Amino acid sequence: MADSNRSAHPMKPPYTARQGQFLAYINHYITLHGRPPAEAEMMQFFQITPPSVHQMILTLERRGLISRVPGQARSITLRLPAVELPPLRGATAAAAVRPPRPKTENHPATDIEIILLRFGKSQIDQWFRYNDQNPLDDSEFIPLLDMLIDSFTNAGLSTTQVGRLRRHACDAYDVYCRKAAPETTFKENVELMFSYLPPPLRSRWQESLA
Repeated sequence: MADSNRSAHPMKPPYTARQGQFLAYINHYITLHGRPPAEAEMMQFFQITPPSVHQMILTLERRGLISRVPGQARSITLRLPAVELPPLRGATAAAAVRPPRPKTENHPATDIEIILLRFGKSQIDQWFRYNDQNPLDDSEFIPLLDMLIDSFTNAGLSTTQVGRLRRHACDAYDVYCRKAAPETTFKENVELMFSYLPPPLRSRWQESLA
């Protein structure tokens, strides 16, 4: 009888719904990027303040759901298997990492694509902020930016949605350039951006602006 009752009433997960979303995000990020997220990235994704993110991390650690290395950035380790984590806002983290979709155009965005698109934009913005603080030469920065966006293709984002990420990156680069040279135009700045890419990659970026 005891076994029957356990089957009828599954064990409550050891985290709240909100905590589960953070755990799912961390798992999703690690799967996609091969490293844990920074608190700044969680802050932007969940649209909350730095103290709120830090408090959540401390809570997850205190409850034994994650572990960290003191004083080391990006050291979060999940202590629950992925199968025990909830879906990330309507889509499982595991489903977000799969072979690319067939290259079809103008299909409605799926839940996974909406999540990946939002996540991708936050990663692009974070990459530009990092470059502000730790400047790279544009000949290094732009190819790395392309690699970041291409990782979302490998995660299953469609050609159409990847084009939107490239467009977002172009807008961010335009803002970045105008800080140094306000008189420049979007066209001039984008052409400069594309000049740091080899021709095959350049054509893909140009298509995203067509």
